[in-house]
Amino acid sequence: MAKVRFQMFIEERQKQALERLHQHSKIPAAEIVRKAIDKFLAEWKVKKEAPVEDEATKKLLSIVGVCKGGPKDLADKHDEYLYGIRKK
Repeated sequence: MAKVRFQMFIEERQKQALERLHQHSKIPAAEIVRKAIDKFLAEWKVKKEAPVEDEATKKLLSIVGVCKGGPKDLADKHDEYLYGIRKK
């Protein structure tokens, strides 16, 4: 894929770490940064698309699939089945 020039400022500690990584791995610093950006973007996409993982959500999701079968119209008439309330 074609590359475009992009300049940015980084902290001194980041520059030093990048230089050490380059010396150790012999991978160009620009390639290390590109790979880090790709990894960040992939993780961000997964987190953005993933459902909220709070305790209440985890508990609710843990019961999915516990019951097999049941009435075919359960989704439409759940109040009637749970509370005996008929919708008009």
